[in-house]
Amino acid sequence: MEAKNMKGVSPVIATILMVMITVGLVAFSYSWFMGMGQTAQTQTGAQLSQMEKSQQGIKIGTAYCSNSPACTEVIFEMRALSTNTLTIPINGTSYYYNDAVKSIGDAGVTGCTECKTTSNLAPGKKCCGKITLTSACKIGDKIRISIPWGAEAIASVTGCPS
Repeated sequence: MEAKNMKGVSPVIATILMVMITVGLVAFSYSWFMGMGQTAQTQTGAQLSQMEKSQQGIKIGTAYCSNSPACTEVIFEMRALSTNTLTIPINGTSYYYNDAVKSIGDAGVTGCTECKTTSNLAPGKKCCGKITLTSACKIGDKIRISIPWGAEAIASVTGCPS
């Protein structure tokens, strides 16, 4: 029988290769886990931001007939709650009169910013608007305001003929 000349990887080179493979796997694992952590952190931040937005509120301070006896114009005051922590954007706000979508006009109330031209409401601040009706308002009529972040406010209109 003939002895074959068997050659292999020297122990030094084998050790160096194993160390390089181990370092490579550790680096890959580290970057993968860090990426997962960053994704989770980003998603959590977005969810917290959305939750904070959903907790902001508005109220209708007043809603009344402004041109008695015809009562075809209703003036309202919308106020951001003083407990809000964010300024509320009101572009895209929906205004309803007895559940019918309405556009708003300038209220012309002294000392009150117009909702039609205001882009946002800081906590505790207010704006006013006017809804023009095709017929006189009635007792029990309601105005509803819905902001893009989800908050709504409903109020009865006062000063309407019976």
